Amino acid sequence: MHDRRRPTAGAVGEVVPDSVRRKVARGALWVTVASICARAATLVSSVVLARVLEPSDFGLLAVAMAVITFSQGATQSGFESALIQKQNRPEDFLNAAWTVELLRCFTLFAIIFSLAPLLASFFDEPRVIPVLRVASLTLVLQGLRNIGAVYFRKHFDFHKQFALEIAPLALYVPLVIALALLLRNVWALVWANLAAGLLACVLTYAMHQYRPRLDFNLKKAANLFGFGKWILGNSILVMVRDQGTMVFVGRLLGVPTVGLLNRADAFSTAICQQLNDVVWKVAYPAYSHLHVYPREFKSAYLKTLHILTLVGLPMAGGIFVLSRDFVHLFLTDKWLAIAPLIEVLCLQAVASFVSTPALTAFQASGKPDFVTKVSLIGVLLLAAAIYPLTSNFGATGTVWALCISAWIPAPILWFASMKLVECSFMEWFKPIGSSMISTCVMVISIVLVKTYVLMQIEMLEFFVLVGLGMSVYAAVTLLVDKTAKQEIAGYVRATI
Repeated sequence: MHDRRRPTAGAVGEVVPDSVRRKVARGALWVTVASICARAATLVSSVVLARVLEPSDFGLLAVAMAVITFSQGATQSGFESALIQKQNRPEDFLNAAWTVELLRCFTLFAIIFSLAPLLASFFDEPRVIPVLRVASLTLVLQGLRNIGAVYFRKHFDFHKQFALEIAPLALYVPLVIALALLLRNVWALVWANLAAGLLACVLTYAMHQYRPRLDFNLKKAANLFGFGKWILGNSILVMVRDQGTMVFVGRLLGVPTVGLLNRADAFSTAICQQLNDVVWKVAYPAYSHLHVYPREFKSAYLKTLHILTLVGLPMAGGIFVLSRDFVHLFLTDKWLAIAPLIEVLCLQAVASFVSTPALTAFQASGKPDFVTKVSLIGVLLLAAAIYPLTSNFGATGTVWALCISAWIPAPILWFASMKLVECSFMEWFKPIGSSMISTCVMVISIVLVKTYVLMQIEMLEFFVLVGLGMSVYAAVTLLVDKTAKQEIAGYVRATI
């Protein structure tokens, strides 16, 4: 049990909360810029790829990556999270953590390479064999990465984390587009992924002076695993939920349907997840420092919740109401089947926006076991709902099963987080409620203009609607949410 009393000022290794706030604000700026750049670049490449490639191409890579990601999640050590959360000489554990990760990744690569024919027969798709074998090389590159790069997040060096994430993406986007236009098949995606993975691996050594070496000290590994075991448990559940869904759909409905789900996710959940990733990357190391300061911990949690819902809810609402027009105009009508999938996934994203600060708070305060238990409830609900819904309604039923499994356990997490940070329901709900009101007004305004003013939506009208939605949301937010302006102004001042 962690001591919730305020530590004595000036203690050895103590981090002054004001210093942490400034570092967090500046770190958030770097991570946000990285996130915007990443999402803009991937959105452009996704639109081009959707026009050039077929659903079966995306389905092949999605199936291969589902197998790879599932194997990673099922063996996740949680060492990186443990190193960030650990405040007492984490450098003593770097080599042991790197050794375990290296052995894990090489073992997974060997297993997947050997079992590729069996996995291909499971999906009744022989083209999966070479794609899976080559794509699994990303595991080798991941295992070889420099463990020292974990200090970029731990020490709030987010400008370095920014470079580490953006450089591979800067290579991937033009490369995958060029390869897609040249090859016009799934191999464009495979080779571009490998090239980006290789660059990321090289950069971890170029950007951090630490040089890992083999260390088979099981005692050190066991020390980290005491925290990481719950990360492993939660990782397995997340992989069962996300990648298990892809595997299930691939088996029941076929690889092309997996491609449709993959693209629906790319233009909905993946965009929204970018915001959650910003919160996780910044808030987790910050909460790890602040959770022993009750007042500051509560304040940081509520501000994170406020900013995330302030930006996230209108994003989800805008994608929801404009999804069909976006697909028609940018992806062409061959992808119209993903429009209803995008709409349901946007509803799921709303639950995710509200839950992310709570998930981060529990893990940073040394209680990842609770997160794992909540995830288990969601997976059990998904397991119960996915077959009947998918059998009767196809891919639409699948995304509804995902949505249900995200929403039902969410209140458990929300109320538990209120107790963890010692806030009332009204303190928790106030920032969410104001964003919900502004988002609803925005969505209604867009629907009314679409229905009674524009009638037919072309490219110009689409961007007019986007601008209208942003303007309405901003105006209503300034009227309803009196603290929004203060929060944003305070964040800007802290970054200067």
